[in-house]
Parts: sequence; C-alpha cells; structure tokens
Amino acid sequence: MGRPRYDTDEALALGALAAHEAGHGVIAVVQGIEVAHCHLDTTSGHTRHRDVSADQPEISLAILLAGQEAEAYWLTRYAGYWFGSALRAAADSSEHDLCEVRRLRRHTGLSEGRIRSRTRSLVRRHWSRIDRAAHRLYTRGHLSGSAL
Repeated sequence: MGRPRYDTDEALALGALAAHEAGHGVIAVVQGIEVAHCHLDTTSGHTRHRDVSADQPEISLAILLAGQEAEAYWLTRYAGYWFGSALRAAADSSEHDLCEVRRLRRHTGLSEGRIRSRTRSLVRRHWSRIDRAAHRLYTRGHLSGSAL
C-alpha cells in the first residue's frame, strides 16, 4: 500500500488528525503503555490506552503532548507549514490534551519546556513509525494497538 494522496483541504485535515492520534498511540507504546486502539472519523479521533501510573507523570504528559507534536511535524512535511505555524495550528485539535497537560503539571511541578523537549525528541526519534501508522489510520479509520 502506498502513501495516501492528501490533495484536498479535507484530506490534509484528516491526515493531520491521523498523525495526531498515531502520535499518541506510538509514543504510548514506546514508553511501555499498552494501547487498545486508535480511531478516526471525519472530524475527530481518539486513542485508548491503559491508564498510566500516577507515579509516572512524565509518561502521561509525553503521551498527551505527542498528539500535537506529531500533527505539527506532519503539517510541516505534507502541508508545507513552518514548524511554529504548524504547532499553533495543531493546538486547535489539541485543546483537550493541553487542558489535561495543564492540570497534571499543577500537581507535579514539572517544567512544560522540559516535557515538550522530551516529547519532541520522542516524536522525531519514532517519526517513521508514527508516519506509517498515520497513513494506515487515515486509510482504514481504525488501528489496533498491535498495529502501532
């Protein structure tokens, strides 16, 4: 199967959303968190994974931020965005995730800059895996955790 064509605004938006969900899923898996599935429909997506232990807030925060980071990186590669613009655009679909990040950070005292830097590094290190998963999720609409 080749890479899907993202040749309309709707296809680009759905591809970016697929990258967002694949980012959550892959970063959860590489940190040892079991993922049940990633799901995508025409306007939203979700990723279901095992709860992360309360004593591992850095893992939870990385999973939450991975969606925005992966979506932004995807937008730079497939839609021609500069990274800063892509990160701002991806913030729109990350509103719930970013609220959770703020809530968790209040209880941990962890630096957002440190967590973002770590998450960005994880997303870049595992980009080819996220990219492949995003293309499959875009095409199929659903991926099991084992397909990540």
